[in-house]
Amino acid sequence: MRTERGLEPHEENSDDKVCWQQIKNDESSGLETLYVKYTQELFRLGMAIKADRNLVKDCIQDVFFTIWRYRHSIKGNDNVKLYLFKCLSNKIHKEIGKEKKKYSNLTPEIEERLSIDPEVDLMGAVTNLQKRKHLQSALESLPGRQQEVLHLLYYENHSYEDICIIMGINVQSAYSLAWKAIANLKKRLLLVFLIFCWC
Repeated sequence: MRTERGLEPHEENSDDKVCWQQIKNDESSGLETLYVKYTQELFRLGMAIKADRNLVKDCIQDVFFTIWRYRHSIKGNDNVKLYLFKCLSNKIHKEIGKEKKKYSNLTPEIEERLSIDPEVDLMGAVTNLQKRKHLQSALESLPGRQQEVLHLLYYENHSYEDICIIMGINVQSAYSLAWKAIANLKKRLLLVFLIFCWC
């Protein structure tokens, strides 16, 4: 798994394990460190699942509150970041289920920064506002789980193994979900491409 701060995965995991042990030892500084370190990444993931800022913020708070509440019974963790991502994903999906609503769309800010794999980008770089609107519309039309897998792959740069842990699915399902998402996006982008060719 790649990291944004230039640390090797084992170095980052080692620091996180120290924080995790501090939590188990009733040291709130460990929880605070993890919160500061990962809250922005967790927020971006949450918004990719459900574009509701208040809900996402509440769910993030609940994740850390739950960890602190059950600190004496939680087990050791080899990858704290993936654990946090999985907890948040589960929490938001649980809240969505309670509301009996479909997954919301990606926010415009995320859509603008979402980079499409060059091998499947039929339009090349999307540079003008009109094309961006078509791309945004195409992304919004995807089912929620497909939006989530694209966000994890292309925005958060997670591996398929990480995605399996976060989304609670097996490797085959992760590949299948990503393939369907890309295939659906290709169809929509191809239609837009053809429209522009005739304009």
